[in-house]
Amino acid sequence: WTPNAKKLLRFVLGQKRFKGGHMQEGLPPNNFQKRYEDVWLDDCEGEDTPLARAAYYQFTSRDEDTLMVPFYDMCNHSNDPKKLNTISAKPRRKGKPFILRATRDIAPGEQIFISYNRCNRCWFDPDYTDCTSWSHYGTSEIFDVFGFVEDFPQTWSLPMILEDDDDEDEDWDRLTFCLDREDDGTLWVTFGDNYSEDYEDDVPNEEEYEFLSRTLARLHDIGNTIKTNETIKEEMPSYEWEMIWRYEEALMTAISAAILASDAEGTIYENWDGGDSEDSSDDEDGEVEVEYDDEDEDEGFNIDKDGVDHVQERHDRTMMDEL
Repeated sequence: WTPNAKKLLRFVLGQKRFKGGHMQEGLPPNNFQKRYEDVWLDDCEGEDTPLARAAYYQFTSRDEDTLMVPFYDMCNHSNDPKKLNTISAKPRRKGKPFILRATRDIAPGEQIFISYNRCNRCWFDPDYTDCTSWSHYGTSEIFDVFGFVEDFPQTWSLPMILEDDDDEDEDWDRLTFCLDREDDGTLWVTFGDNYSEDYEDDVPNEEEYEFLSRTLARLHDIGNTIKTNETIKEEMPSYEWEMIWRYEEALMTAISAAILASDAEGTIYENWDGGDSEDSSDDEDGEVEVEYDDEDEDEGFNIDKDGVDHVQERHDRTMMDEL
C-alpha cells in the first residue's frame, strides 16, 4: 500500500500511534501493513528496494506461506459453504505431497474456491472435524494480509476502550462475534466464538454498547465527508481508495448488526438461560437473528451523534489537516 492510503485508512479506523510506531488504539487491523518493516527490514535486516518489496509481498500474500504451489495460489477465498468446494492437506514431512481435493462434485466452468482461514474461530463446525489446519485470521486479518474484504461468513474481533465515570482510567476490552448472512439477506450474529467458555460473557454490556454506538457514528460521519473529497482520492491508487471504503462499509455493517443484536434495553438477553424472550434465539450458542436492509443502511441503526468522543474529534481534526 502507498503511504497516503495507509495514512487515510489509519485515520478512518481512528488509530493512534504509540511508542515503537505500533498502533495501540482504534479499530483493526492494527499495525496495518507493518509486516514488511517489522519482519524484513528489522528482523531480517533486509534491504528496502522495489524488488525486495515485490518479492516479500508476492510470497506473504499467498495462502500457503511455507510452500510455493502456483495452481493452489491462484484460487480465490471463501468460507461460504455454497462456494467452498475443496480442502487442502499440508504435508507433515519433507518430500510428501501437498494435496488439494474436492469436497463435492465441481461442475464444468465452476470456480474452485479454497479457504484462506479454514477452521477459524467461527468455523461452522465447533468440533473442527475434518480440519487439517487451523487459522485464527479473522475478517480484519484477511484484509490486512490479502488486501480484500471477505464475504460472509465473517469473524470480527474489536478492541474497545471503555470510559468509566467513576474511574479516570480507561478500561480495555475486546468484543468477538461471528457474522453470517442467509439467502434472504438476514444477518446472524453470534457473540463469542468456538473457543468461548461462557457465551453470556461475550454479549456486549452497556459500556460496550455505547462504545459501538460512538464508533458507528464516527464511521458514518467520516464516510459522508471524506468519500466525496476528490483531492484525497487523487493521492492514492483507485484500488486502495475503493478497498478502504469497502472495508469501512463492512465494519459499519458488522457494528450495526452487533448493536441491534445486543439490544440497548437488554430485552434480548434478560432471559438468556431459558431463551424465552420473544426476540431471542433458542440456540444455546447465543445466535441472534438480526434483520438488516442492505439497500437502506440508515434504517439499520439510529445513533445519537452527540455522543461522539470529543478527544477523538480533536484527533480527527488533526489528522484531517495532515491529509
